[in-house]
Amino acid sequence: MPSPDERAIEEALEQMDFRAALARADRAVEADRERLRGLIRARRQEAVTRAEHLAARIQSMARADHYEGLLGLAEDPATDPLLALIPPEIRRGARLHLDGALRRQKRFRAAAGRHMKAASEALALFDTRTAQSEIAKVERRWLTAAQREELDTLRAQAERVTAERLDLESRTAEVLREHISENPIKPARRRRAKPPASSSRRAKKKPIEPPEPEPEGGSARDVEGPARAGCVGSALVILGTVAAPAVLLVGGS
Repeated sequence: MPSPDERAIEEALEQMDFRAALARADRAVEADRERLRGLIRARRQEAVTRAEHLAARIQSMARADHYEGLLGLAEDPATDPLLALIPPEIRRGARLHLDGALRRQKRFRAAAGRHMKAASEALALFDTRTAQSEIAKVERRWLTAAQREELDTLRAQAERVTAERLDLESRTAEVLREHISENPIKPARRRRAKPPASSSRRAKKKPIEPPEPEPEGGSARDVEGPARAGCVGSALVILGTVAAPAVLLVGGS
């Protein structure tokens, strides 16, 4: 039967609290002290090996974009105690991939909520095409259990509304055919277009007016021209007869 110290050390080792286990071993009886310390060292080495394998597994999942596996490891309560046993550089790299998977899950869940809300609003308006398009954008692997139930409900509702819409369209088409067969639509009579009037017809409608005859003796402008020319010529003759004696007088003097 294990002693109280051994039971306390076993509980600390299950929680990977090796410091508490060593402290409990130091308080044990001297006969069991070395045995308990050896047990703690062996269990710690085993945990360090598991932590190294875990870090390598996280790296391989990140390279393969296996986010479902990364999310499973991020939500596992044993992941953080194991990563605490490896060097800080390796621990930070593994933790970075796990945090990235959690952030991506949060982002995709928010987007899925928006798409499902838009699908629900479209179904309220009997717009099944938009609803199915929004539902197709939802990635099921990122959803919570409640969101998956909501998505299944929306898909069933979209199928039901689609069936109702198709039935309504078929009945509407049947009613229209019956109405057209009972009240056939007469084709509209096409009026014959009048041909454009030819030039001879236009000439008959609007005869060409003859030019107005000019008054006898030419126009007033033609009469004024010679009269003005005669006046200018007379003025020049008079000016010449007056200027010639003046020139002679000036020369004689």
